[in-house]
Amino acid sequence: MKSLIFSTAWTMFRNGTFSTFAASLKAAWNKSKLQKVLRNGVAKFSFTKKDGTVRHTTGTTQSGAFEYEAKTTNGTRTESATIVKYYDLEKNAFRCLNIDTFIAFA
Repeated sequence: MKSLIFSTAWTMFRNGTFSTFAASLKAAWNKSKLQKVLRNGVAKFSFTKKDGTVRHTTGTTQSGAFEYEAKTTNGTRTESATIVKYYDLEKNAFRCLNIDTFIAFA
């Protein structure tokens, strides 16, 4: 677990997402915690949208917690170090957020 977090932090720092390794490490820990909560059930959290407004949302990635029919069946996408994908239970659609805009759990 720690090696994955440090690897993610190093990727964020090397890509220039954050100017210090400490900021990258904090974001990597936030990403790990958010993904864990989303996997284990429903999470309420907030983040800053691209237009600057704060969005409070409820989401999950727990299998069986929502119904969704995939539009494609071809391949998988590469994972991004800074992006967290989740199913928005309010909008009934998949969404993603950049972890550097994450504010807190509600």
